[in-house]
Amino acid sequence: MSTENSPSLPYSRRSHGNPIAAQRWKKWVIIIFTAMMVVAVLNVFMIFRRPTLPAELDGVTTYSGLSNEVVEGPVVYDSVPPAGGPHAEFAQLCGFYRVPVADENIVASLATGVVWIAYRPGISVEDYQTLRDLLEGEYDVLLTPYPGLEHTYVMTSWERQLALDDVHDERAALFVHIYQNREWAPDVDKSCSEGVGLPAP
Repeated sequence: MSTENSPSLPYSRRSHGNPIAAQRWKKWVIIIFTAMMVVAVLNVFMIFRRPTLPAELDGVTTYSGLSNEVVEGPVVYDSVPPAGGPHAEFAQLCGFYRVPVADENIVASLATGVVWIAYRPGISVEDYQTLRDLLEGEYDVLLTPYPGLEHTYVMTSWERQLALDDVHDERAALFVHIYQNREWAPDVDKSCSEGVGLPAP
């Protein structure tokens, strides 16, 4: 009997009963499923392995009850540099500065949740670059020189302050992550992207 004119079956039907093709398909399903499970397990592992930040940092001075009043003119602050208190209407624009800026505008920025690093003028180029690298990618930060500092560096957020003499102190990076945009900053819903000043590039 001739099969020359017999209709050909579609490919899917011809291969449906092919045990080799079915075995290959099952193999790929198993490989994909196993890969997905490995990724899921690794994600769970990394979540539990990730260190949790402490609520507070050792060596930080805490202030409380600081006024958030907007005032005109200069303010005499209880701490140098200030960690909060009455301030100017306009915040200091976030960024890096190579000249000192007014405390009153800085404090207005602190009220929005900014972390401010004040450094003693005359630090080395290498140490200044280390500070910039520390803040790289952070938006709500200020870096300014501050004449008359008792310590080489003072890190400040609203009602929190940490004095350091070693730019490589691991608490410097932790301070930024722990105290930036904390809920006790009175104007945390505002931004320092609007204000006064001209940050350095």
